[in-house]
Amino acid sequence: MYKFLSFIKEFRIPKKQNLIEALKSFPKKEFYIFIILTIVAFVSIIIILNKINNTFLVEIPMNGGSITEGVIGMPTLINPVLALSDADKDLVSLVYSGLMRRNSDGDFIYDLAESYTLSSDGLKYTFIIKKDAKFQDGSPVTADDVVFTIDKIKDPSIKSPRTGWNIVTTTKKDDRTVEFTLNKPYISFLDNMTIGILPSHIWKNVDNSLFNISPFNIKAIGSGPYKIKSVIKNSDGIPQKYILERFKGFILGTPHIKNVTIVSYSNEKDLMKDILSHSIDQTGDMSFKNTLITKEAGYNIHTTTLPRIFGLFYNDSNNKIFTDSNVIKAFNYALDKQEIINKVLYGYGTIINNPIPENIFNNGNNSETNTDIAKANELLDKNGWIMGNDGIRTKGGLSTVTKTKKVGKKTITEQVKVDNGPIVRLEFSLTTGDTPELRNVTEIIKNELAKIGVKVNTEKVYETGTLNKIIKNREYEALFFGQVINHESDLFSFWHSSQRKDPGLNISMYNNANADKILDKIQNTIDEKSRDMPYKDFVEEFNKDLPALLIYSPQYTYATSNKLNNININTLINPSDRFASIYKWYADIDHVWKIFTK
Repeated sequence: MYKFLSFIKEFRIPKKQNLIEALKSFPKKEFYIFIILTIVAFVSIIIILNKINNTFLVEIPMNGGSITEGVIGMPTLINPVLALSDADKDLVSLVYSGLMRRNSDGDFIYDLAESYTLSSDGLKYTFIIKKDAKFQDGSPVTADDVVFTIDKIKDPSIKSPRTGWNIVTTTKKDDRTVEFTLNKPYISFLDNMTIGILPSHIWKNVDNSLFNISPFNIKAIGSGPYKIKSVIKNSDGIPQKYILERFKGFILGTPHIKNVTIVSYSNEKDLMKDILSHSIDQTGDMSFKNTLITKEAGYNIHTTTLPRIFGLFYNDSNNKIFTDSNVIKAFNYALDKQEIINKVLYGYGTIINNPIPENIFNNGNNSETNTDIAKANELLDKNGWIMGNDGIRTKGGLSTVTKTKKVGKKTITEQVKVDNGPIVRLEFSLTTGDTPELRNVTEIIKNELAKIGVKVNTEKVYETGTLNKIIKNREYEALFFGQVINHESDLFSFWHSSQRKDPGLNISMYNNANADKILDKIQNTIDEKSRDMPYKDFVEEFNKDLPALLIYSPQYTYATSNKLNNININTLINPSDRFASIYKWYADIDHVWKIFTK
């Protein structure tokens, strides 16, 4: 110990001149080796220190940056009461807030509301508004604004496309408390609470006759995460670019991204030109084919399965072949659903086998496929559908059967003509809309069912207006169409027997007393978890009858640049819902030690 202390006492840091003399004393070869080892040691120390530093660093969002998104369509009704087009709804999602909001997991969270209570009978919801909630002009959000908004939705002269309010009475209890009284339980009521709230102090002076042409539909003022800074119009005076800035008073917290610009396009071709030239950062208005092109161009592609169910809906009132359960089962075996997804949707779709979207109820086997042409043909053969020389199956008419009978001690065999009723061809007309996707799918259905002796006529293709009239009057034998399940209560509209006639939406004319009882039970079960068993029962009942050949749910694809972070669209119901959590997105990042993060 004494020697060590003596060494420390005598130790001196060498002076510069001593170091120079020491280096000069090295032979040339050893000098170069020393220099190389010194450089290696220095670089190694830097690398080690950098790695140590990185282990303590975390990525955090920085406030600032901007994004530019392209949409197809010209937003002109930025109003939650009136918005109809996807472009309108996109801007409404950015500018307005509701009492409730869906988060990225699909769960409801409080937005303008501080809390709500529900009466034991499920008929009365009482909401309290946050005291700090305010509009983008600084005015407070009050119960008057909520009542005013709902009254405008219900006013027939406004012609709002919003639904689900005819059973609701809205009452102001005090400045921050509003009560909703229902005349019957409504399991999707909280969905209605996401509707954007209008500032009544601005809109109350707008006459109903001028409601849809008010300038406040363009320079909208809401309480959402972004407010409109400026609007750039084209030569025809139509808004073509909206420049938005973050609203620092947004009740859920100031958004990270400073500016959002929405650029309108009249067609996908022009939009794709700008996305591929990187003139815009992101878009969700792409065909599936262009999605692949955009992905190859280096964009991130976010996907989610939409609650939209496309399938073959039968109308057995107009074609009796659909009353034969064996025919329906054979169709299910024959159709290759994955082929449709691969060829028409370029892989951006999900196979479905039951009428309830997975975001509502996931029974674990919705995406299984059971294609089996041999089994389909065997089933039809066993049940009297005879393949003709023309490749089309028929049933009925005269047929020859072999019968035996005893005459005394002898057994006599003879050929007997049997009348099986009128001859029925395994043939039907398939009606659909005039879009490339729908037309392509019907051609695949035609070709696939031909393999089991079915003739499908696909000439009945109509534009939207005409198709809606045909559906309204149920003037089709079979319909290839898509059901949009916006709310859980939509299942009642699509499958309950009371909805077989317009304005009901039971386009398969499904009529099953047991299914009706289950749907009635679901409609009256307010507790979400308690609906799981009735949902399971309904799926089982549906699969016994197969009133429709359900095929796929399309995916929503959203292309973004690499700079956009923290985006989650896994639980979209409508495309505009992608902006529900935009206040959490960030375009700029920084790296700091964990100890310096909140």
